[in-house]
This record gives sequence, structure tokens and C-alpha cells, in this order.
Amino acid sequence: MAVFPRYHGPPLIEQVCTVENLTNAWRRVRSNVKVTRRYRSAGIDRMTLDDFAADWPNQMALLAEELRNGSYRPLPPRWVTIPKTNGGKRAIAILTIRDRIAQRAVQQVLNPLFEPLFLDCSYGCRLSVGVPEAIERVMRYVEQGLHWVVDGDISAYFDSIDHGILLGLLRQRIDEPAILQLIGQWLAVGFFHSEVPDDETPPASPFETMLRRSGELIHEMLKTPLDSVPVERDDLDLYSPALVQPRSGLSAEMLAALSLMQPAFAIARQLVPLVQRIGVRRLALGGALAVGTVALSELIYRLQAVHSRRGTLQGGPLSPLLANIYLHPFDIAMTAHGARMVRFVDDFVVMCPDRTTAERTLVLVERQLAALRLTLNWQKTRIVDYADGIEFLGQALAPRRKQGFLEGIGDFHTAEQRLRAHIERLRKPKSSPPSEM
Repeated sequence: MAVFPRYHGPPLIEQVCTVENLTNAWRRVRSNVKVTRRYRSAGIDRMTLDDFAADWPNQMALLAEELRNGSYRPLPPRWVTIPKTNGGKRAIAILTIRDRIAQRAVQQVLNPLFEPLFLDCSYGCRLSVGVPEAIERVMRYVEQGLHWVVDGDISAYFDSIDHGILLGLLRQRIDEPAILQLIGQWLAVGFFHSEVPDDETPPASPFETMLRRSGELIHEMLKTPLDSVPVERDDLDLYSPALVQPRSGLSAEMLAALSLMQPAFAIARQLVPLVQRIGVRRLALGGALAVGTVALSELIYRLQAVHSRRGTLQGGPLSPLLANIYLHPFDIAMTAHGARMVRFVDDFVVMCPDRTTAERTLVLVERQLAALRLTLNWQKTRIVDYADGIEFLGQALAPRRKQGFLEGIGDFHTAEQRLRAHIERLRKPKSSPPSEM
């Protein structure tokens, strides 16, 4: 059953590539990085925001043309790790500037198509709502007598998103190959994960990393003949026609790999003038990187069926929208069963009237997440009485204390006197301890 209605309107790719939309995307990308950190804003191509801004009209024109004619290919991200508030570390993808702009441009076009369809139980990365509104929703449920809480957390949510399910949900709403191919490429480049501390630069050059990664991919490709890889018919329109015709044998694979270098060199020649504008020192790196990374991107794009297609990048402008799209069927299923749920991306609570209902609800949650190939993080999932307090979205929630100074009062005149006395006590400064002589 479709959970999203089909969009019928002007081509989305043309809306993505308008000067206004791309310029707004560039402004958003630039404003999201503090001025003091712009020198560290580069992706794997080492181009910072200041480098891009030095000649942004020409670079934006080239990006718009690549998006229109289908020659655009994203580069793999640079990975950094940041500490979590509750311990451990989180891997964040640092995309290249042009990839961030492209994702933001697509997000700006797609968000108005999906945002009105999301349910009001979803508060994460939404327009006009956020943490305060989610907390207030929980408090309203408590006031209605729902004091038992299913406090849930999805295990490795962004790493577990199934590409086939996600693209299928997207296809329900937007049946436009150009947009679906873009999103498919961004999902595919997330396969390459090389963590680097946030305050350090990679010891190896980007081109050396690309050579090593491409070698690993080709080695894996040669071990698995493409004619033995199952290809879903519904996905054929999203990927290269090369996957439609079965191929086998070493020579065919090598020819396919070599053929990828032709568009790579063509795109590299287009990038050289742009690299020259930001300094001769980067010309050699830029040219080699363009050839290596574009060839690698083509391999990922054409051969991603060889690998497990799961996970989306944390840190990409499009990722929050994709995360909410993926969990939209979960929201529908839970609310259809009458669950009072408040969800903030992968963190959620379900408010219940008693423990028995909470236990049944937890079984329902596990079953509905399994349908999306997701699992609960049982170390962070529990059933708890709200009277014992919960922590949700970084805030400690507990029953509000009653103001006992008004208990037993039978008329408003006495209530006024008590209230004035209480306010006066609150305003009166505490006496300081006597100082030692």
C-alpha cells in the first residue's frame, strides 16, 4: 500500500537547477559553517568554502549543467568522528562543497512535497516544530493520565536504512529518474568510510585513498561475477543499464572498469580551469583527484548491487529529510494502532495508561521496525513509570511538584493572602552566613 501520493507537476530537476534555488542552496551551505572553521570545511577534494567562493558563479554554472545533463557524480565524503553527549563517538560525513550545494538544492525542492504529509507525532528536523514542542506533547499526554512510557531508541538508525526500501518510498511520491538517480548516487558513496579525527588531516593524500578504495572495490567485483548478483526489476530504472545485461568473465569486468575512465578524463578536463583559479599548487592534486574519484564514483554507481545497500550519510543536507521519509510508514502504523507516540528522528517515546499496554506496545514497535529492517537498541530501550522520571531529547522529565501552600483553602481572599506571602518568600534574599572575624 502506498503511503505517499504521486506528485504531478513540473519536472523537479528543472526546479533544482534554477539560479534562485542553487544560489539559496549556496547561501545556506555557507551560513552553516562558522567563519572561524571555514578553513577546515573542505571535503575530500580539499576545496574550502573560501576556495569555492573565489569563483562561485562559474562553479555554480558548471554544477547546474552537470545536474541537468546527468553527468554529475558525487565524490566520497571525508569522515570525522565527534563525541556523543552520552559517551562514545559518532561518525559524521564531510561532503565536498559542490556536493553539499547539490544536496541542499534537492532538499529545498523535495521538502515542500513531503513536509505536509508527515504526521504530527514526528518532531525531528521539521518545519516550525522541534524539541520544545516535542517535550510539551509528552507533558500533555502525562496530564491525560498516560504515565507508563515506552522509551525507545533505534539501533544505528542512519547506518541501517535500506536503500531499496527508501528508494521505493521516494518513487511513490516522485517518479522522476533524474532525481532518483541523484539520491541513489548519494546513498552509494556512503559505502566508503574512513574515519579521521576532526582536528587532524588525513595522513594519506585523497588520491592515494581513492586508489586504495577503488582497488578494494575492483578486487571484490572480480570475486563476485555480476551475473550471479540478483537485480530487482523495480530498481533497474535507477541504475546504469549495464546491470540489465548479465556479464561474466575477467575480460568483461576489466573492459567495464577501463571504459569508466573515458568520462572521468572528460570531466577532469572540465575541472582543471576551476582548480587553476584557486592556485597552481592544487592543480596536480585536483586533476589526479578528479580522474580517480570520478572513476571510483562511476564504479560505485554501476556496481552498488554487489555490496549491501544500507546506510545514509549523517551530515548531508538531505539526510534528515530521508530519515523522516523512511520512518513515515512506522508513524502511520503506530498511530493506526492508537499509540500516543512522540518521535524525534530515531529517538521516541510512546505514552501508555498502564504497564500491560506498554508491554504490548513494545512488541508492536519491534514488529513494525522489523518491517523496515530496523532493530531496537535494547541498551537504551525500556518501559518505565513516568513517576520515576525519564530522559528525552537531552531533558530530564519528571512529575511536576504541586504547590502545597494552597491546600485546604476555602475562599479566594485567603488564597490571595497565601499567594502574596508565598511570592514574598521567594523574593526575599537568603541570609548570608556571618563572616569570620
